[in-house]
Amino acid sequence: MRKVLVFGAFDFLHLGHLYFFRQARRFGDVLVVVVARDGNVLKAKRTPAFFEEKERLELVSALKI
Repeated sequence: MRKVLVFGAFDFLHLGHLYFFRQARRFGDVLVVVVARDGNVLKAKRTPAFFEEKERLELVSALKI
């Protein structure tokens, strides 16, 4: 079984994220999506995420990809 791992903040989930997930999924049998922690989003983007990490995780988990 081949797993594909993707990372991101996924703040303001949009169609571009969905296309990204679909493309990534084509490379393996299982897609694993890692949602960045609030502290890492702040470090990388120098601005806090609009949604807290638990909310972003719940949104991504609700997808049927």
